[in-house]
Amino acid sequence: MARGDSPTVRQRQLAAMLRRLREESALTIEEAATRLRASSSKWSKSKLSRVENRQQRVQPAEVGHLLDLYEVYGDRRDSLMEMAKKAMERGWWVAYGSALPESFQTYVGLESAATTIRQFEIGLMPGLLQTPDYAYAMMLAGEPGTPADVQEGRVAARMARQRVLHREDPVEYRVILDEGVLRRTVGGVRVMKGQLERLLELTRLPNISIQVVPFDVGSYPGMDGPFTILELPQPDDIVVYVEGPAGAVYLEDAHSLRRSTMQFGQISAVALESRESVKLISQFLKEYQ
Repeated sequence: MARGDSPTVRQRQLAAMLRRLREESALTIEEAATRLRASSSKWSKSKLSRVENRQQRVQPAEVGHLLDLYEVYGDRRDSLMEMAKKAMERGWWVAYGSALPESFQTYVGLESAATTIRQFEIGLMPGLLQTPDYAYAMMLAGEPGTPADVQEGRVAARMARQRVLHREDPVEYRVILDEGVLRRTVGGVRVMKGQLERLLELTRLPNISIQVVPFDVGSYPGMDGPFTILELPQPDDIVVYVEGPAGAVYLEDAHSLRRSTMQFGQISAVALESRESVKLISQFLKEYQ
């Protein structure tokens, strides 16, 4: 499935188009919701807002209600209804069931559709870079009582996510790692040796750039936590993903996008250049020989 044909991209395109149609109809969200409630009690101002802000999927029948309200007919209507149907298709990640919690499937959908991913990590190796052994060791440490078959399913799902790096139209992946990510021995010497070898292999790919922030930099912007910036196929369609103990947050407002983009640039400026980062990774690898 091409990036532009993914259900995640279709959902976002549809949401943007529905908002544009409402604005072209000179209706506020309140006015549109009031008229929709006259024909269906399922509509409310909050629901319409969530749909337009890409926070809730919309069924094809509901799209039909909106197009009736906005008086959209003919070829334009047919095109939007087809988009609505494609937006409801299941992504590849659904096949992994509970191995990918529903709350995380949104992220995987964005990741699969992204053209560019910029990621900063301060604690653990990012999922797109992990070896199976590293992923298994990390999950086992986080949830030691989880059955082996469940853990194996989660590892398989994580490895499947890595296809975005190697497909015909691979994502451009820029990642910055704090030195602590490389020094933390996850799973023991053998596992870390394999993980660092994998990192060095990935640095040879033209679509991947890895930088390391060494300890001797001291304090720097971004030490408060990891974040990921995902750029999607549609122009100016960017999402910032921030994960913490209380759950994940998706940021799309202009202020958050500017702040995160600026912060990533600041971290990149204090990090080692890619070539020097490769040398540092190679140095750490020697310690595990």
